[in-house]
Amino acid sequence: MNLIRNFIIILLIAAVIACDVDSNCGSIAVNYVTLSSYTTNLNQEESLAEITYDSIISPQTDSVFIKDSTTANLILPLDPGSSQTDFYFYYNEGGDTISFTYGKRTRVDSPECGIDFEFVGLDTIFQTYDSMIIVNDTLRRTINAPNIKFYINQ
Repeated sequence: MNLIRNFIIILLIAAVIACDVDSNCGSIAVNYVTLSSYTTNLNQEESLAEITYDSIISPQTDSVFIKDSTTANLILPLDPGSSQTDFYFYYNEGGDTISFTYGKRTRVDSPECGIDFEFVGLDTIFQTYDSMIIVNDTLRRTINAPNIKFYINQ
């Protein structure tokens, strides 16, 4: 009887361990673009530049993302139902516009994790900043690396 009980306990433990879901299924894809504003000195060295925004809006989402805020780093969501999202940046000195285009694709990391959706090929079709660089054109969680660097004159 003891042998049967021990066998059943071991069988249950094995079943629980075998059916454990892989905890490494966290997606690295994101649905937002990260932007950082910079100035350069005479030696062309970059430094973050804080901007005071009256507001940042997007007509595709009918939302105000920033209102009366000062920052050098922005996180702005893209419209997953479209291949273009526009942003209008308003401040005391006027305003700027960035129109992003992007593709979308799905990929399967593993059968256990399922399908992952990601934005790829980030580009601009219109922008009014002094200068801008696309650092990462695929939207993923990154550390200290914005998708877009834009440069302003101060």
